[in-house]
Amino acid sequence: MNREWFAIRTQPRKEQVAREHYEQQDFIVYLPLILTIRRHARRVDKIPRPLFPGYIFLHLSREDRRWSTIGSTIGAIGPVRFGKYYPPVPDWVIEGLRDREDEKGLISLGSQYGSTFKSGDRVSVVLGNLEYIEGIFQADRGEDRALILMEILRRQVSTLVPFSALKAA
Repeated sequence: MNREWFAIRTQPRKEQVAREHYEQQDFIVYLPLILTIRRHARRVDKIPRPLFPGYIFLHLSREDRRWSTIGSTIGAIGPVRFGKYYPPVPDWVIEGLRDREDEKGLISLGSQYGSTFKSGDRVSVVLGNLEYIEGIFQADRGEDRALILMEILRRQVSTLVPFSALKAA
């Protein structure tokens, strides 16, 4: 059966709800997730969140493309469309996302696939108490660590920090 992927808009923060309801209707659903840092009230938690907030993907055959049913599913707004045209998402996009998933089904955006930082970029290191220290990104060190050059006590010091603690300065 010839199937194509389609992007479906969801209600704000209702991606999981829509996913569950589509699965109950026997649709093939893909919701790419990443691990994000949530800081609140001096607490830092790692929680899975959608890579594309407000969107999920359905793998549909021609017979499955019942757009009114898809749009009226709980948690969903409807398929992405331009007038009467419903653009399919290329298979290689979904395959590329799935290739980046770890054993828990979370997409890794760490150094294994190339850091978003380049040597010499200015970065901020977020400390546990939500303070920041400025530094210069030097290199990736493993899947989840980076080598940062920081000034501590008027000396340049190279320090390993987790990628989760970095943000662009």
